[in-house]
Amino acid sequence: MPVWNGCRNGNDSFLRMAIESITHQTFDDFEFVIVDDGSRDDTPRILELYKSKDPRIKIITLQDNGGIVNALNVGLEQCEAKYVARQDADDISTVTRLEIEKEFLDNRPETALCGTGMYVINSEGKLVMEINDRPCAYPVVRESLKTCCVFVHGSVMFRKSAVIDVGKYSTDPRFKHAEDYELWVRLAKHYVVENIPGKTLYYHREHQSKIGNVYHAQQETASRMIMELARNVLKGPASPKAIQE
Repeated sequence: MPVWNGCRNGNDSFLRMAIESITHQTFDDFEFVIVDDGSRDDTPRILELYKSKDPRIKIITLQDNGGIVNALNVGLEQCEAKYVARQDADDISTVTRLEIEKEFLDNRPETALCGTGMYVINSEGKLVMEINDRPCAYPVVRESLKTCCVFVHGSVMFRKSAVIDVGKYSTDPRFKHAEDYELWVRLAKHYVVENIPGKTLYYHREHQSKIGNVYHAQQETASRMIMELARNVLKGPASPKAIQE
């Protein structure tokens, strides 16, 4: 989980709920890697408070704000488990999320990444809608990536070895604010990637400071570029690699 100035306008409730949604999971054998990307608000104190109560929390502190891609790659390198789950610092995972995603990957050794649907909530935490119509099976996912990003970034769990193999999150500035979409395309070229059918395990919080709202135009431009990339790299029959762990 990367975080930068997670206590917006002095409000630390989003950050606290994000952390607690992981520490209260039904599957509890995990390491929670949090990358503080040069926060200058009360975020470091909140993180240390939770770390003092839960030894599963590991805090990586970056002195300067290097952006989310750098924070994600730094955090990825620090993860010791073979499975890595993403979490955003203002969103919420359902209590069974890690248990269900781990079981899915355990039972599908050919799959490098799985995602789920999402509940969209507003800044007050009220439910706005549920989105759970993403394609699930790999052939459909692979084709769908040519026209849209079919994974909810914060909902995914993936095999670290596969993401390292394809080069981690891209630092190419052309893909800024859509770095997840570009990574899914590279993963889908080489590995099986799927959404879990019928599962909604993530609460995506909409608010004015959300990256997708602040940088909407830039994200749209990057996404169109990635669609063109996907049409080129995902053409032809699929021949996914075996997982090496």
